[in-house]
Amino acid sequence: MLRSLRPTRLNTRSCACFVPGPAPLRPLSTSAAPPPSFRLPTIFAPATGKYKSAISILRISGDDALEVWRRMTVSPRGKGKAKEGVVVTKDPPERRAVLRKIVHPETGETLDEGVVLYFPPHSALTAQPTLELHLHGSPALMQLMLQLLPTLSSSFRIAEPGEFTRLAFEAGKMDLTEVEGIRDLVEADTEAQRKLAARQASGQMRHAYDAMRATAIEAMALIEALIDFGEDEGISEGVYEQARDKVRDLQARIVKYLDDGRRGEIIRAGIQLAIIAQREAAIVTAIPGTTRDVVELSLDFHGFPILVADTAGLRSTKDQVEAIGIERAVAKAATADIKLCVLPLDELFPTTTSASSSPPSPPLPPAPRVDPLTLSLLDAHTLILLNKLDSTSPPSRAQLDALAAVLAREGKSWLRAREGEEAEEGDGRAFWPVSVKDGTGLAELAEGIKRELKRRYVGPGLRSLLFDLSDDLDETPIVTHERHRRHLEDCLSYLTTFLDLPSDDIVSSGEELRYAVLALGKITGQVDTEEVLGEIFRGFCIGK
Repeated sequence: MLRSLRPTRLNTRSCACFVPGPAPLRPLSTSAAPPPSFRLPTIFAPATGKYKSAISILRISGDDALEVWRRMTVSPRGKGKAKEGVVVTKDPPERRAVLRKIVHPETGETLDEGVVLYFPPHSALTAQPTLELHLHGSPALMQLMLQLLPTLSSSFRIAEPGEFTRLAFEAGKMDLTEVEGIRDLVEADTEAQRKLAARQASGQMRHAYDAMRATAIEAMALIEALIDFGEDEGISEGVYEQARDKVRDLQARIVKYLDDGRRGEIIRAGIQLAIIAQREAAIVTAIPGTTRDVVELSLDFHGFPILVADTAGLRSTKDQVEAIGIERAVAKAATADIKLCVLPLDELFPTTTSASSSPPSPPLPPAPRVDPLTLSLLDAHTLILLNKLDSTSPPSRAQLDALAAVLAREGKSWLRAREGEEAEEGDGRAFWPVSVKDGTGLAELAEGIKRELKRRYVGPGLRSLLFDLSDDLDETPIVTHERHRRHLEDCLSYLTTFLDLPSDDIVSSGEELRYAVLALGKITGQVDTEEVLGEIFRGFCIGK
């Protein structure tokens, strides 16, 4: 298989290739150790929001972190101002909350009284001396502290976004999937997002990737043994097939993880739901063409993150501005995970009489009137709402049969109204009669949407992310970022190429497995992945 881009060729005689197990989680580093006289920066940043609150936390990490304890804290038993230029000589107890007065380092003026926590390097996530000041949540006080800390030493500086977490990664205390899990946990808006992020931050997904990488390394070690010792030691019999068996198992596992409908990525980023309406806009006024842009909002729907896009009404128009709105509506519908297609009953069946009329309905037209543009957007991700139930008679079974026949004749499929029931042609249960105006049918619709979301994004057996954070990786997705998917697809490509190679081309076979190991290592950071670090840590706040 030809590729336009290959990783740098690795040394085929590397002794590390014979170790049939995963490498340590500590990332590789090419930088030399600093000379003894060199002191790394001591970074600091608020670990809480910038608004008024009961408590705010100031985090300091680095070689000079204890200078804050020594020069800016005193015993709370003292009265009035602390002595000017006070220096505390006794270090704080490790991992114990201590009540202290926070003082000005030059004047000794008492600034606040709060709790101080000290974490020595061996227990700090950054692997550096770390101090946390739990202060009263005054924005003015926090601003003053941020101004005073750089006066203690030239090594003090404000932390960059995600720098505390990056130090933890570089110290080998976290891998990249855990780092991403922490960022996702901070940004989680719904219960589903929270539990998926907590699972990743705890390292559960890392274990799955480590297991895959270990299998690839075992297969690679067998091939390397054939390259180096096969002819001399007579060990070639059956070894190549052992490696192929391991690769086949790994290939099947990766295919299973990739074939998840992007559930993990969709839950993390939010489920895109587009409302498409035939003819009339869904909001603002009853006049067609009023809504000319896509109106979007986010909501927490039974724990699922939903990004709702209310689009312009679909109809033929000569209005240039409205036409642009309709183009945007079509584009939004094309990328939505779920669509709600709103068909007004009075336009589908224009001869239907009002619910308050006494005369019987006239004969039905040959077929319901569905706008061609609306019809083109219907697919297996579309739920069909029959609106205006408040102003027309409920659709009859014959009318619903006629609508189903029109859609079936056009080769259209759509989401069914009841979970577990396949609606055949003419099954009226395939539609949702509702009234947006008075709320009729909306509760049933909400339950139907909830069932559909659970079916799609929770997985078989409804062992829900919402209610049971299972350790079984078969129940919940492990691919939560596009970056993970891309590296898994690369690994799968290398494994497939390995299986396609003839058995006598063991040098190329070893190279393909080496590339597969490299691709898996990029997910967790078990290789030099400087090119992806900036992308990951850029999304953090400065105190994290």
